[in-house]
Amino acid sequence: MPNVIEFHPERNDDDWRNRVIDLLKTGNAKFHFQKVDGSLRDMFCTLQPSALPDDNYNTELSNQSKPGILTIWDLEKNAWRSLKFDTVIDFKFLGPQGTERTQESTFIQR
Repeated sequence: MPNVIEFHPERNDDDWRNRVIDLLKTGNAKFHFQKVDGSLRDMFCTLQPSALPDDNYNTELSNQSKPGILTIWDLEKNAWRSLKFDTVIDFKFLGPQGTERTQESTFIQR
């Protein structure tokens, strides 16, 4: 199990968190984070309304009120996932139809 020392420096900053949420509402992103079991994971995700399932959209987004927890749509698993901001190692905004190979924004990277 990896022992992560360098988490994202802004992971506990409310302004940064709000910018991340705003970006996720406009496109796709990639989080690199440490899971609860200590393993590392990359998650491609979004909050872009056109990519979300209609059935429980409002219920899942109401979970955003939990401090430090982000509820997002995992594009690879096609399911809602929760992420603790304090476990984020890196964040990359990939754009409206973004994939790993597209030009990445430097707006939110460390």
